[in-house]
Amino acid sequence: MRKAITIKEIAEQLNLSRNTVSKALNGQYVPEKTRELVFSKAKELGYKSLNSTPSARGSKKYRFILISGKPLNNMNYFVPLIKGIENSCYEDNCELFQYVYNKSRTPFRGLSDYVTELDVDGIIAIECFDKDFIERLLGLGKPVCFIDFTASYDNINGNYDIICANDRHTIFTAVLHLIKKYGITRLTFVGDRMHCMSFRERYLGMLNAIIRRRGTHGRYEDILLSDEGFNYGDVNAVKTKILQLKYRPECFVCCNDFVARIVCTALKELNVAIPESALVIGFDDVPEAHNPAPSITTFSIDKEFMGRETIRTLINRIEMPNCPTRTIHISTAVVAGDSTCR
Repeated sequence: MRKAITIKEIAEQLNLSRNTVSKALNGQYVPEKTRELVFSKAKELGYKSLNSTPSARGSKKYRFILISGKPLNNMNYFVPLIKGIENSCYEDNCELFQYVYNKSRTPFRGLSDYVTELDVDGIIAIECFDKDFIERLLGLGKPVCFIDFTASYDNINGNYDIICANDRHTIFTAVLHLIKKYGITRLTFVGDRMHCMSFRERYLGMLNAIIRRRGTHGRYEDILLSDEGFNYGDVNAVKTKILQLKYRPECFVCCNDFVARIVCTALKELNVAIPESALVIGFDDVPEAHNPAPSITTFSIDKEFMGRETIRTLINRIEMPNCPTRTIHISTAVVAGDSTCR
């Protein structure tokens, strides 16, 4: 079977960014010469969605639209995920369209009209964490598969499923292991636990492990500021918050690898040795975690498999529309780094 051509491959052949190619193929603004180059190369390579129109479904089994709540800039995370989605669509003879929704610039009606014009059978939602947007999206009456979800996930009814990593159990197991191994008692979570469901689950995993071993943990012991008002990428800001804690943590459990790297830099500037004086845990297994001095203990998920599972789950929901909403957890694997190895 011929391998599906991806946006990444078109971008590599033209020496363009994946974002530029995606914009050109999805009707967003790029210079006209760039658009012509992209369409010419896509046609040459046989890109599957190039000439798809609402009236030209042909023999395609299903038609899906991938909606992202913001540009997918973390390429190391999203490229294999999108690859899994695209390849699974190709193998299952499904069409795939993409749409980036900007709440501040695009009225929801524009998205609604686009979904109607395409006559899609199902929706894939990535980086869509706003509860109001999720409820409006479900109001379109299409089956939806969310990759991660809002942290305020209680009482949301609709025809949808959720795909995510096994976040809570992963962090619970790791933190419990470190508590038992090193006898640590002072732990701090760093990150906006209400940014998305996965961050909330990671926070709860840490809490469950602490409660299992010593009984209590107060929010004042964590750095949980909303990322709408606090820049977790600012080393000085993070360093200030660490200094304001009532005690010096023995272990920092970070919402992801990006924040974990910032915490490592802040601790270095505070002359706190890692891992001798403080342990650091990240999540997602992106390249930032593997930089030396120190490498960060993180958790890897098969992102391409997650993309494929998303399509399988969405097809299953289309064919069994009355099944209950499901949350499907994909297992993770620990990637041990220097940040927890004394």
